[in-house]
Amino acid sequence: MSTRNRPSLSILAVLLAFLANGQNVNPAHPQEIQAQKVPTAEEMRVRLGRDQVQKDAQELSELCAKFPGDIEQMKQGLLPKDTVEKLKRMEKLSKRLREELTR
Repeated sequence: MSTRNRPSLSILAVLLAFLANGQNVNPAHPQEIQAQKVPTAEEMRVRLGRDQVQKDAQELSELCAKFPGDIEQMKQGLLPKDTVEKLKRMEKLSKRLREELTR
C-alpha cells in the first residue's frame, strides 16, 4: 500500500467511526427510540374494519380490474379518455390505504 493512500484510509476510518457512533440517538433510554412502530394484530383488525378502508379497497379493486381493458386499447393506439383519471384515482386510493395500514 502506498503512503499516499494511508491518510485517506485513516480519514475514512474516522468518518465511519463517527457515523457509527452517531446512530445511537439516546443510548440511556432505548425504549424512547422507535424508528418504526409495528402495529399489533388487533390494531390491524380495527383499521381494516373501518368502513372507509373497506370502501377504498373495493373501489381500488374495481379500478384495477378495469385497467387491463384500457391497456389493450392503448396497444391498438387508442387512449380511453378516462384512463389518466383512473390512474390518478388508483394512486390516491392506494396511497390512502397504505398510510392507513402503516400508521
